Amino acid sequence: MGFSYTLEKPWLIARFSEPQRMLSWSITHPGYAQADSVAWLEVSDSDLSADSDACEFLKRKMVKNGLGEAVGLMTSRDIRHHHLRESSKSDTTAQCMLTLGLDNGSYVGFPDGQSHTTGYGTINILCHVNIPLSDGALVEASSIVTQAKTAALLDCHMEHFSDQTRLSGTGTDCIVVACPIATARAPYAGLHTTVGQAMGDAVYHATFDAANLWWHQKSEAE
Repeated sequence: MGFSYTLEKPWLIARFSEPQRMLSWSITHPGYAQADSVAWLEVSDSDLSADSDACEFLKRKMVKNGLGEAVGLMTSRDIRHHHLRESSKSDTTAQCMLTLGLDNGSYVGFPDGQSHTTGYGTINILCHVNIPLSDGALVEASSIVTQAKTAALLDCHMEHFSDQTRLSGTGTDCIVVACPIATARAPYAGLHTTVGQAMGDAVYHATFDAANLWWHQKSEAE
């Protein structure tokens, strides 16, 4: 069973009916964790200065709002522009929710200063699969989500631009992969498994739709 969600600015909260195993580099719960919710906090430039401690800021906000046990994410994207996608392969179902902004975008391997966008922006992704996964499979699932995100960004870019400047992500992306807690766990989550296929499909299409909307809004603003 996947998650439901609520949106009440500045919070976007995905909630599970029971705790799930999660793996992420969330600044509030990095690494492996068990949690029944993932919370996005929308922030503005005025909320955080250059010398602010982002982790402490987010933790304080979460505790104040009764979200201290949630896996925390932070974004400058208007959280009304979140994107959902579900994909099923055989008996495996993946559910993805994400927010995306590309003002902080860059291409992996670029030297310092070679990003062609500047400012604040990030891609925060939650992808849940209904199959319990081993520790290794959760790591592999995280790599599948990363591949799907990057492939979608590159494909979306090709639809909008003819130049060679590309984005593979932003400097502050965060991915949370989640699955049920169980003793029996699938050992693999690669591209040839239903887990990898379902998660990859859900994340690819959610990311593509989000990037497409972001580029359209940016073009209209200019």
